[in-house]
Amino acid sequence: MEAPQPVDTRCDAAPPEATAPETCAQADAAAPEAPAATPQPTSAADLLARWVDVQTALQALIQREQFETWFRRAELRSADASRVCLAVQNAFTRDWLERHYLTAIQRAVAKAFGRNLTVEFVVDAELVGERRPRSATGNGTDPASGPGASGSPGNPSGPGESTPSLQPSMALTVGAPVSRLMWASDVPLNPHYRFDNFVVGPCNRFAHAASVGVSESPGKNYNPFFLHGSNGLGKTHLLQSLCYALLERTPQTRILYLSCETFVNHFISALTDGDLTTFRSKYRNVDVLVVDDIHLLANKERTQEEFFHTFNTLYNAGKQIVLSSDTSPKEIPTLQERLVSRFKWGLVTEIERPCYETRMAILKRKSRERGHELPEDVARLLAEHIDRNIRELEGAVTRLQGYASLSGQALTPELAMRVLRDVFTQSRGQLSMEEILRVVTAHFNTKLSELQSKRRSNAIVFPRQIGMYLIRKSTRHSLEEIGGFFGGRDHSTVLYAIERIEQEMSANPRTKELVAGFLNQLRR
Repeated sequence: MEAPQPVDTRCDAAPPEATAPETCAQADAAAPEAPAATPQPTSAADLLARWVDVQTALQALIQREQFETWFRRAELRSADASRVCLAVQNAFTRDWLERHYLTAIQRAVAKAFGRNLTVEFVVDAELVGERRPRSATGNGTDPASGPGASGSPGNPSGPGESTPSLQPSMALTVGAPVSRLMWASDVPLNPHYRFDNFVVGPCNRFAHAASVGVSESPGKNYNPFFLHGSNGLGKTHLLQSLCYALLERTPQTRILYLSCETFVNHFISALTDGDLTTFRSKYRNVDVLVVDDIHLLANKERTQEEFFHTFNTLYNAGKQIVLSSDTSPKEIPTLQERLVSRFKWGLVTEIERPCYETRMAILKRKSRERGHELPEDVARLLAEHIDRNIRELEGAVTRLQGYASLSGQALTPELAMRVLRDVFTQSRGQLSMEEILRVVTAHFNTKLSELQSKRRSNAIVFPRQIGMYLIRKSTRHSLEEIGGFFGGRDHSTVLYAIERIEQEMSANPRTKELVAGFLNQLRR
């Protein structure tokens, strides 16, 4: 039976100084009384538990991305026998939900409450979550009333005091750490993104150390902190680790973590509503501002102007600014010169593509976390073929282990080549070191393990040097990567081997002919 469509009634807008609970209370007071079919929420904890039920029902009706974008940061503000009132961050979100998701919300509310209710919205630009129950079932105790609970800059309530500013998004994960990111933040913190499980290598050592330094002394030495690099290299891992470290050290830290696109959308909404005062108050009254993908400011002159003043206000107040981008500040097109210079005031650091050793360490760590470490030969194969970013490495591990588990087959290089055939084809921009050495070992009748060993007999040294030379000439691998593949040798050893083979080629025509034959074979 089709549910009747309730009248689209909205809570009266409150002036900036009025609080959202008062607005909803006024709307509730004006509503006609109706007998309650089921017990109504009577406390903040009850509202939170009921909102978790509504969120669960919503996730079955809409796509995950839509849910994360529009409903993670909403809040059930009040409920009675005939209506519910939802708080959202701005007028743009309110209007969007009314136009595109009202039917889904009504169905989710009906399922959670057991009957059809009118859905109303109220705008509260200062939504800041500070509490959550210990379990999604609602039967856990509330941390805010337990030992050590205290107020914070975003929530002045003291121990045991009830507050409507809850964080239902964190209530959905049993045992999840308390996140005190401000409600306007874009993405909830991932509990797996911590400094202690970040794989550090030559490509990211400085970026990691700088992130740790920012978390230990925010607003001091590295302000602003500008981290840039290609997609999938670990920027998000470092930024979220930084936030976690700050919150663990000082739980009351007000961190606003969002994408540049969200900043742009909020600014446009504020311009449309003529409410720049609330917008500026939200972005400038924080302890730490983290903006991801700041390169999206390109070609947005008015937004750049607003961000410039926001930056100045926070910087002059000694607040920490953290920015990430795909490119360095000077490479962002049409970015105002005064913003470029400010982004370079603090510390600008790049996170580079992972080298061979780092890729091997990542593969072993990720596979071990999933319950079964990859065999050495399989890990080497993946590290050789997948060298662009860390996400591809993690995806390959998940896919390969899943296939092996479901099929009951052993993890072998042959299985990896078959299961990840499309990945290897896409990454076929250069020969792998194993493919090159397969040709060398076949010619000299040696084993790969012997070339990677510490043995220094002539029967091993010469093929090893030939292999190093061919890899350097046929691939883009650095001297450090080549040395690492040959049993962790130093880059100077690789350079010496290359020079020795070049000298042999000049002095001995047979060596020159041998190397030329190898190169021709590899180019086929």
